[in-house]
Amino acid sequence: MPVTNEIYWLTLTAAYTLLLVFPYAFVRIRRLGFLKLLTNPLPGDDPFEQAWAHRAYRAHMNAIENLVVFAPLAVAVTVTNSANDVTAMACAVYFWARVVHAPFYILNTPYIRFISYFIGVGACFVLAYQLLT
Repeated sequence: MPVTNEIYWLTLTAAYTLLLVFPYAFVRIRRLGFLKLLTNPLPGDDPFEQAWAHRAYRAHMNAIENLVVFAPLAVAVTVTNSANDVTAMACAVYFWARVVHAPFYILNTPYIRFISYFIGVGACFVLAYQLLT
């Protein structure tokens, strides 16, 4: 069975989401050392001294939170044979919106981050609409 456009973009989105852990993970490893990371954090432990690292963590968490909405929609489009040019474009738009969102979140550029976030939300609504009609 060939990979659909929707599954292709979902796979890229999931892989990109995985990559978002590296910027703040390197900060934690440099600060604490690898072995200390294997222990449980203490209550009140502030994991990030640099504001950008905390924003990188939040960008990663935001990507995960939104993947929970996007992934089932992309899979549902595929398994129900609802895939079409509109759903393929919506998945591509979602991916690129997330690619724009994370660096601008880390760089503390709220307007571009805000716009890219809602473009991704819009892409999810397009997928849901395609499934329901």
